[in-house]
Amino acid sequence: MAKHHQVLYRKYRPQSFEEIIGQEQVVRVLNNSLKQGRIAHAYLFSGPRGVGKTTIARLVAKSVNCEANNSTGKSLTSILKENPLASGVFEGKIPCNICESCSEFNAGSSFNLIEIDAASNRGIDEVRELRESIRFVPSRGKYKVYVIDECHQLTKDAFNALLKTLEEPPEHAIFILATTELDKVPATITSRTQQFDFRRPSGKDIKNKLVKICGMERINFEDGALETIALIAEGSMRDAESVLGRILAVADENITAEAIYKTLGLPKKEYIRDFFSCLASNEKGRALSLISEMTKEGYDTQYIVKILLRYFRNSMLLKTDMELETILLEEETQDDLNFLKSRLALFSNERLTNGIRMFLETRELLKKSPIPQLPLEMAVYELTNNQQPTTNN
Repeated sequence: MAKHHQVLYRKYRPQSFEEIIGQEQVVRVLNNSLKQGRIAHAYLFSGPRGVGKTTIARLVAKSVNCEANNSTGKSLTSILKENPLASGVFEGKIPCNICESCSEFNAGSSFNLIEIDAASNRGIDEVRELRESIRFVPSRGKYKVYVIDECHQLTKDAFNALLKTLEEPPEHAIFILATTELDKVPATITSRTQQFDFRRPSGKDIKNKLVKICGMERINFEDGALETIALIAEGSMRDAESVLGRILAVADENITAEAIYKTLGLPKKEYIRDFFSCLASNEKGRALSLISEMTKEGYDTQYIVKILLRYFRNSMLLKTDMELETILLEEETQDDLNFLKSRLALFSNERLTNGIRMFLETRELLKKSPIPQLPLEMAVYELTNNQQPTTNN
């Protein structure tokens, strides 16, 4: 479909801090410091992939160069005079997204944002080149912002060379280091940066963003379809948008759960619920038969184990305290939780924790098993062997 030629995660990349989801604490602190002109010379963003580290780094770069920012010395009156159509649109937010600098950032043509992939530029020579280029002040705007993605992949010598620059940076330079593996970043680097920890957005947050995208794309959708995408994404907004794009490439403008299952090779929810029910009631034969059916259909066994782990974990929490249902609703649907509650009486606390341990092990064994379904069959055999479903709550 021609109108979906641009990948969704790029098309709907946030252009302001208000559009960021799931990082409220990070956004609040950065927004306040930018408005007050308290800009650090180096930041370190850490967290899982696809949660907005690079996006927020770009927003910081755009904000410090925004002409509406008091630190640039340009008045709001003059900006609106240069952009008369923006009158009534601008609300005093930084970045303003109407000045010439913001327009260049939005178009990807600003020379004040330098992005470096440490995975392919990880040596000392690349860092030395970087140090040389830093000496030159920006031709326009106030700051050059250097974003080093996956910075943990820099070599030891490269980190040492970068350290000298972080200790005495030029006034016009800001560094933003991003990493998915904070433990691999030397303490000498982290101590010289302002650190922000990013978290995974909730499934509810991701689904709400997908709803907005579908609305803007004028796409009809089933509620359960977007819930499935949010589940598959595992807290990565970028992954969720990529999956949605894949579905749109093969489906018509009506996204259904059925289309997602077929496109991604996933079993329907009913299959896994039936499987979980067999484990609850110790129907070993039926459970093994279901594994055989799902294997013949070519379903993703890792996905099956992922859902089973969620079922066992949520059941354990519900059995511990039913008040936790409110928290679980951030990630699960009421229908899913009602299903789990209907099976709780069949599980003892010990069986639930054993199930979690077994399927955690199964997830790792699946990666190297010569028979794809064997680890799953072993888990079923062990979990139902010589066990009787409990009738105690």
